[in-house]
This record gives sequence, C-alpha cells and structure tokens, in this order.
Amino acid sequence: MRQKITGGIPEGSLAATPFQISRNRPVALQVYEDLRDRIVSLDLRPGYSLSRAVLADFYGVSQTPVREAFLKLEQDGLVEVFPQSKTLIAPISIHKVKSTHFLRTSLELEVAHNLALSLDKSKIAPAEKMLAEQRHSSMEPGVFSKLDSAFHRSLFIAAGYEDLWEVVREHSGHLDRVRCLQLPTPGKIERVIFQHGKILDAIRASDLQTAESHVRDHLSGSLMELDTIIQNNREMFGA
Repeated sequence: MRQKITGGIPEGSLAATPFQISRNRPVALQVYEDLRDRIVSLDLRPGYSLSRAVLADFYGVSQTPVREAFLKLEQDGLVEVFPQSKTLIAPISIHKVKSTHFLRTSLELEVAHNLALSLDKSKIAPAEKMLAEQRHSSMEPGVFSKLDSAFHRSLFIAAGYEDLWEVVREHSGHLDRVRCLQLPTPGKIERVIFQHGKILDAIRASDLQTAESHVRDHLSGSLMELDTIIQNNREMFGA
C-alpha cells in the first residue's frame, strides 16, 4: 500500500513502503505522475497543502523536480500555486468536469464508430482482456478506477487514436475525481462492468448505432449524478 501524503507530510513508515524513483525516466515526470495519481484518486483531497521541502524528502529528490511537477499540475488545473507562500490541491471545477465530459464523449463516440465499422475485431482483444480483469477484480474503487481507465485507453489504441487518449487524460483530472466519488456507490462498479460488456458486444457485432448508444449511456452517468455528488461533497467543489 502507498503512503498517503496529508498536508504534504508522508504518513506511515517510509522505510516500509518507499517510493522508488527510476533512473530510466525523468524524475520530475515521475513525481508529477505519482502526485497526479494521488490527487485524482482523492488520496490528496481539495484544500490540502503541499510542501516542496517535505515532498522532496519523501521522494528522495531535490526540490527542483518537485517544483517542475507543481507547475505541470498547475497547468492541469489540479493545484493552485501561490508563489512564496503555499501550494494547495485545487477544488473540483464543475465547469472543467462538464467540458471534459463533452470532449470525452465526442472522442469516444468516434472511437466506437471506428471499431464497429472495422472488419478486424481482433483489435478489441486487449479491451476484452481488461473487461475480464474487471470482472475478477477486488471491486476496491481505487483498483477498479485504474482498470476502467485501462479499458478505455485500450479502445483508443485499437482505433489508432492513442494520442487522443493522452489528450483526454491530460484534461480529465477533475472528471476523474468525480468518478472516484461515484465508484463507492452500491452497484456502481457492477453497472460500469455491465456497460463495458455491452459496448464490446455491439462493436463485435458491427452494430454502429447500438455501440454509440451504449457509449452515451455509459458516459452520461457522471453528469446525471453530478448534482447529488456535489450536494454530498460540497467542500470538494469550486465553480
């Protein structure tokens, strides 16, 4: 299990579960990816303060890559940097949730369209594998969230649009946090798995209209439940 970082301070034994920085990848990128993962999974919640010095010690690096990671997270809208003062986890932006949902729906409909028309259905084998993993997963929201992202990424790759998945990912931090708030809802994970299966069934059958319909139904859940999520988690949301 990863340590949680609350207020920029690692909790638990660093020796027991240290974060391993690889020498084969840029350090700032690794720090950014880990912090982003903690933010979108709500290990780090809106309003938490992050300390460059404490995080540098946590990752075993200088403050420079931590500062670079903060700048990237600020570009993503996930932190608010106050120069010479503090860095805070940004609240969930309702506007960004809605705009990202629009972007993602538009692209995923095109992906489903492409795959349904394709004669080579072997392309979706990785997505079928991801669906099987979801069906046998622990149903723990944090684990399932990663499998869910991997499923959708595999469809973009199958359609030849991996670069567009990266566009979606870069803009999805606020929407992903909403999804993390939704997943613990009783029956939510089972419903997502069922919808994934329906999407693949329609693609496999080359049923374009049904595939697009299932994509719309699947992705609409976040917005349909948004008001309730905001009401139950008002402290996490901004404008």
